[in-house]
Amino acid sequence: MSFFEELKRRNVFRVGIAYVVSAWVLLQVVDLVLDNIAAPEWVMKVFMLAVGVGLPLALILAWAFEMTPEGVKRETAVDPDQSIMPQTGRKLDRIIIVSLGVAVAFLLLDRFINVPGEVEPTADPTTEPVQVVPADDTPIHVISDKSIAVLPLANRSVRPEDAFFAEGMHDELLTQLSRISALRVISRTSVMGYEGTTKRMPDIGRELGVSTLLEGGVQRSGNRVRINVQLIEAATDEHLWAEVYDRELTADNLFEIQSDITRAIASALQAVLTGQEQQVLEQKPTENLDAYAHYLRGKVAASTYGRTPTQIEASIASYRSAIELDPKFAAAYAALSIDLIEHFWVNGRVGDLGPATQALEKARELAPEAAGTQIAEGYYHYWGHLDYQPAIDAFNRALESSPGELLAIRGRAYALRRMGRFEDSLESFNRILSLDPLNGPAAVEMAYSLTQIGRFDEAFAKIDQARALGTKHSFSVYVEASLMATEHRLDEARAVLGTDPESMAPNAFDLLFSIARWSRDAQFIEQMEEFAERRESQSPDSVENFLPWRERVLWDRGQYADMQRLLDDSEPKLLALLDTSPDQAAPLTGLIVLYSMRGDRSRFDAMVHRYDHDLKPDALRLVEQGMVIPIGYARFGDADAAMDRIDLAVEQFGIWEFSRFSMDPVFDSMRDNPRFKALDQRLQQWLESRKK
Repeated sequence: MSFFEELKRRNVFRVGIAYVVSAWVLLQVVDLVLDNIAAPEWVMKVFMLAVGVGLPLALILAWAFEMTPEGVKRETAVDPDQSIMPQTGRKLDRIIIVSLGVAVAFLLLDRFINVPGEVEPTADPTTEPVQVVPADDTPIHVISDKSIAVLPLANRSVRPEDAFFAEGMHDELLTQLSRISALRVISRTSVMGYEGTTKRMPDIGRELGVSTLLEGGVQRSGNRVRINVQLIEAATDEHLWAEVYDRELTADNLFEIQSDITRAIASALQAVLTGQEQQVLEQKPTENLDAYAHYLRGKVAASTYGRTPTQIEASIASYRSAIELDPKFAAAYAALSIDLIEHFWVNGRVGDLGPATQALEKARELAPEAAGTQIAEGYYHYWGHLDYQPAIDAFNRALESSPGELLAIRGRAYALRRMGRFEDSLESFNRILSLDPLNGPAAVEMAYSLTQIGRFDEAFAKIDQARALGTKHSFSVYVEASLMATEHRLDEARAVLGTDPESMAPNAFDLLFSIARWSRDAQFIEQMEEFAERRESQSPDSVENFLPWRERVLWDRGQYADMQRLLDDSEPKLLALLDTSPDQAAPLTGLIVLYSMRGDRSRFDAMVHRYDHDLKPDALRLVEQGMVIPIGYARFGDADAAMDRIDLAVEQFGIWEFSRFSMDPVFDSMRDNPRFKALDQRLQQWLESRKK
């Protein structure tokens, strides 16, 4: 008998197969248990070593010994006629079949269902999952085969504090996908509303306007990471592709997983990657995993727009920690620069811009062509220096390499609007809503832009859309009330602004105060005076209190002595602010109003000259603060100068710009002026057309 036949007779092959299959199943169970008890990585290595050493021992024992009815005996001591090797072989066959069945079942469960230890976190019974309901007038997007929404990745780690890791991985995956020009990738703002949702995949796909959805989870345990993802066809809820990545937690492995997922999605959607996109996917932002963890924390903290200074400081601290661990982390420098500039902007552009400049210079040195660096440069020009064309150029460069980068599209939309390029700005806002269809604040911003070019019906529709999406913030209220006030619907505008003026944002409070004056309602005016006095007493050093709320009423009444007392308090504060922020419009416009009320024509003219020649061009400034100069001329009785300014505003924007002048008591002395009357007649015709 040959050696091969002897191996078969002694069941050595069967023992080897049974051992390997059973050992694989055992190791999967052990790995799962160790992950959930956060055991050190060396424990698993010991199990693997023991299993590896056991295989040759099992084969040797199978060759040398035989199971008999009397027990285990050496093979040489068993009479061949009494051997039960065939019966033992059939038992081993059954063991192999059962083990293979268990292995296959385990693989299927691991790929398609949450295996034990990876159960979805139980929802807080006190918190209902967010149910996202789009507005009836949400733009209907033609659903492309190359469109995708990445749903929030579930945090399947034992430690709740690892939630940031899953969120950060989700954000990074979105960033990777947004760099592929052939894909339309829904932004984080819209998909986060589906965290914990019970909605069906076809419903989510329809609401977001995408053909495919990616869902999955992240489990971080010790020095290992397990990421499972599956690509789903939204319309049919069928799985197109799925993968489980179970690897040692290293920077190389983590970035390789992100790139693999991105390539797999692109392949499944038949989206061809350009050479540049391939190169970007191969880049690693850092070799330091701890630095990357701090960076992810910062990204999660910076994922919302319109943050408070305290919230911005949290992400700044995370980015600085990342840079301390890896001084060559270009993406962290770029993100740090953006947040430092945002902090400068939110604080009224008061403070030191030096740290933001240094962070941007370091990002330029390390990764001058990276999209993140270009975005940081864009906001540096936009927020930092009010230079809008250089900002647009930087945002455009970022979009060349990362066409779906929402932060760049948003910055471009704002900068274009500041330059008076409202139609171009609207195209960018449309792009934002295409990638972020459930972003109510973006719809409000679009409504604001539509207002400036007289498309009031579309603006109201966008406000309705934002309301249906659950948007509730002061700017939305202000835009809607401002639209109504422009149409002389003062009672409706007052109702929209609400009954709690003390807590209103400055622009909304200023509008409500103006409505009181325009309506000539003495009781309403007195109430607003009381509210203004309370606000000023609560925060006497606040910049918003430099706005001449009570002074305007006192001027209307002719109470010049009381008005002068308030102006004397405001003048030194405005002059100090002008010294620290000479490129800001707020202190200049405040002083223009102050000197017009005081009757100081020489200083008024000096401030108007600075307003015209020292400030950088800004179309929104002309809309938001352009009333103060014509009103100032009217206070001096200079009707021609006032009308020249009003005519310029009407010519640049439209007849609706005359609406507020027509209601303001300051212009009562000019109502017989032929130029004023001609504009008023045009306005009345426009208002009548708005009623039809």
